Amino acid sequence: MNTVFVIAALALCIGLAVVLLAGAERLLASTAGKLVLLAGIGVLPLAVSVGGLTAGVVSSSQTSFCLSCHEMTPYGQSLFVDGDSLVAVHFQDRLVDRDYACYVCHKDYAMFGDVRTKLHGLNHLLVHYFGEASDPIELYAPYPNANCLHCHDDSRRYLDVEVHVRFAADMARDERSCLDCHRSSHDLDAVHAGQFWQAVAR
Repeated sequence: MNTVFVIAALALCIGLAVVLLAGAERLLASTAGKLVLLAGIGVLPLAVSVGGLTAGVVSSSQTSFCLSCHEMTPYGQSLFVDGDSLVAVHFQDRLVDRDYACYVCHKDYAMFGDVRTKLHGLNHLLVHYFGEASDPIELYAPYPNANCLHCHDDSRRYLDVEVHVRFAADMARDERSCLDCHRSSHDLDAVHAGQFWQAVAR
């Protein structure tokens, strides 16, 4: 959808450029012509930029995009391991949208969180092309409970566990981490051992 929009807007911009080159003086003579010039100079380029940016954000939020880098291959494979690791359970039981699994769990849910997440993503790309990724890959900061609580804090399955209720205030303040108990996020040992529930990500 966004790609079609961008192509259509580019075609309109090219068409307007031709019109401008052919008869800018005549367009300036009328109010309608001035509006056409305004659209050609400001509105359409802005629309193309917004459309292109939107298409890029959506595309770069997809699981397939995240896993297109070789450094991320084992992390993608960990979605399919046979076991109770957090990512495998969430992915295999469809607790997250599989097409956006990485982004859903790793995005920042604070105000302007999408912007911060995308800036981190740009840093990943810079490291991929111009640097060397750490092995294993490390997070920029400790994994925030807010990323878990964004989905779980009011779910019955979560609230029915007494320890979640007992430590709710501590977890809300990040004084106790969800990962203190749920330690296995990406089970890379199971990946290396070939312990998969079904076919590995294609």
